[in-house]
Amino acid sequence: MIAEPLDRAQRDEITRELTAVPGLLAELDTTLSRSDAVGASKLAGTSRGGARQRALPYHQGASDARDALVRTLRHYALRVAVLAGEPAPRASRDQAEFLRRRLPGIPGDAPAIARIHPALIAVVTAARAAIDRPVERVCIGLCDCGLRLYARDELSMAECSGCGREFSVAERRLALLAQARDMVGTAVELARILPWFSGKPITANAIRQWAARGKLTGSDVGGETVYRIGDVLQLHGAASR
Repeated sequence: MIAEPLDRAQRDEITRELTAVPGLLAELDTTLSRSDAVGASKLAGTSRGGARQRALPYHQGASDARDALVRTLRHYALRVAVLAGEPAPRASRDQAEFLRRRLPGIPGDAPAIARIHPALIAVVTAARAAIDRPVERVCIGLCDCGLRLYARDELSMAECSGCGREFSVAERRLALLAQARDMVGTAVELARILPWFSGKPITANAIRQWAARGKLTGSDVGGETVYRIGDVLQLHGAASR
């Protein structure tokens, strides 16, 4: 089936959505941080031997939406780059800007942009749905019966959906924190998840500044600098007093 050439209205819509992509990616990252990684799936996996494990934010719906958006941007950026005779940007945000700038000079029936309108609109719509859908519950660990416990942020007690036992959300939060202290994450990752534990905002830049001043020691994991959660929280608590 031959794709219909882009018309003016479709070009305008694509331009608007490409302009919005950086903000969407940022919001998806925020949504990813409000996930079960704060709970049992990652934090309960701390090694008994004390080995540091990685604490990664994760939310399946937002993760899938982000991956689809990134793939679509990369697909069309590479095709347009070949047409333009220049390398495509590597970052998704830059790819969106690259497409936004190049699109006006590309004929509507060019194979390089075939079906770009339905493809881009679909992934942007899915991204917005993942962002707008509130993450109402947070995983706060495992019940003794083996099922995950979920709590609403505004409630002080959580009830297991399996055995009906009730738990204090505050106590479970402290228990998860005890498990998580030896886990590590990048400055950006920790800035996203640590406010759930401490109740206070923290920035990635503050974490990097502590490291630069010798107050915090980082480790290299897969080419990224990561920091121990317990060390960051200790510094954050001192700075907040």
